Amino acid sequence: MKNSKSIITVIMILLTTLNSFAKKEKAPVIITKEITINTTIEEAWKALGPEFSDAYKWASSIKHSQANDSKSFNGSSCSERGCDVSGIGSIKEKITEYSETEHVLSYDVYDGMPSMVRHMNNYWELTKLGNGSVKLEMRMTMKIGGIMGAMMKGMMKKKMSKTADQIIEEFKYFTETGNPHPRVAKANQKNKKE
Repeated sequence: MKNSKSIITVIMILLTTLNSFAKKEKAPVIITKEITINTTIEEAWKALGPEFSDAYKWASSIKHSQANDSKSFNGSSCSERGCDVSGIGSIKEKITEYSETEHVLSYDVYDGMPSMVRHMNNYWELTKLGNGSVKLEMRMTMKIGGIMGAMMKGMMKKKMSKTADQIIEEFKYFTETGNPHPRVAKANQKNKKE
């Protein structure tokens, strides 16, 4: 009897400690990427901003995307989009910043992420470099919580960093050539068979 009380006490202390650890506000995971694109800022912005709902055309991780509404956010063609993402499923994204003049797009992923992801934002900015080239800066910010989040934070950062590298490479290829990256074409063929 005494032994079982000790075990219960230890379990209660452990659960209390884990619970308070899980509730603590953690520093967000921030992934920043940058790439130079050999195209005009107008071409790059067209694919990023006005064609926000058509990301499936150039991103291999997105099986399908579409506008969820026809509301404009500071001149955008829609304020939300839905995406079917490989390995995740259906997500919903809402524009939080959109500027035609500054060539800035920011959006929150507000539905469909694993429960350990408490908040996710993607920020994109294009800067004209001259000589027909553009700098793309992309920043992903994720707030991760819970016990699973604490355990998987490093792995998620590594996976998201790799995904971000692919995304900017595919965006570069699409805006420079007008065609999907070979990875995107391959993913599209696979998606048609499913």
